Amino acid sequence: MLIKINEKNLTLALNFKPKKMKKYLSIIMLFYVTFSFSQRWSAYAINVAPQNEETVVKIIDDYFTNNKIEGVTVSLYAIMFTAADLRFTHEVIFSGEAEAMAKLYEAGFQDTAWQLFSSKISNFVEEDVFSANGWRAFEFGEVRPFQMVYTFKGDGENVNKWRNMQSKLNEKYPRDYRSMSHGGIIVGGPSNEAEHWTVFGWDSYLDYLNNWQNGQDFEKANPKFVKEREKMNEEIDYSEIEMVKKFMRLLVKQW
Repeated sequence: MLIKINEKNLTLALNFKPKKMKKYLSIIMLFYVTFSFSQRWSAYAINVAPQNEETVVKIIDDYFTNNKIEGVTVSLYAIMFTAADLRFTHEVIFSGEAEAMAKLYEAGFQDTAWQLFSSKISNFVEEDVFSANGWRAFEFGEVRPFQMVYTFKGDGENVNKWRNMQSKLNEKYPRDYRSMSHGGIIVGGPSNEAEHWTVFGWDSYLDYLNNWQNGQDFEKANPKFVKEREKMNEEIDYSEIEMVKKFMRLLVKQW
C-alpha cells in the first residue's frame, strides 16, 4: 500500500526541529500482513542540519515523485525522539519483494538521474549515520505515521516463540488503536548487536500517549486474549531477549 503525499505530515516534519537533522536514508520497517520472508528492506539513516532540512526533503520528494521504482515502496521518516548516540535526523527505507529490491543494486539502476540526485543530497548531508538491510515477517494494521521502533537481540528459540505468539494473537484479536510490524535485521542498523525489530504505529501523537490506556481497555474487553497470552508467555524465557535500541519517528511521505 502506498501513502500519497500527506501535506499535514510533511509540514509537521519540516517544522519539527530535532537537535540535529539525521543522516540520509535509514533503517527499519515496512508493511505487509503475511508471514513472508520474501519481503525485504534496506535503509539509510542520515544527519542533516536544521537549516538544510527543508531542502533535503524537497530533493528526495522531487526525485522519487518523478522516478517511481517498480515493485518498491520508498518511505521517508523524520526522527522525533532518539538517544544521544543515534545521531540521525531522517531515514529512508526501500521495501519490496526480493526480485524488485535486487534491481536497486544492479549497475543499470544508477543512471544519470540517480547520480544527480545523489550529488545534490551529498551537499546537505552532514553524516551518513548507518545503513542496514533485512526482512519483514508480518504486519498487522495499516501503516500509521507516528511510529516507535524497537530493535532487540535474543536466542532463536525464544524469539521464534515470541514471534509466533505475536502473530497468532494479533491475527485472532485485531486492534484498531495501533498497528504492529516485525522482522529481522540481516546486517547493519543503529547497532550491530540487534538482529530483530518491531514497530508500533499510531494515527496521532495523542493515540501514542493513550496507548497504555487503550491496551488496558482492550484487555478488559477481551479476557480470552489475556489468558491465551499468559499461557504462551509461560513458554518464553524473556531473560534471553534484550532490547538494544529504540527511537520514535514520523512518516513524512511514501512513494
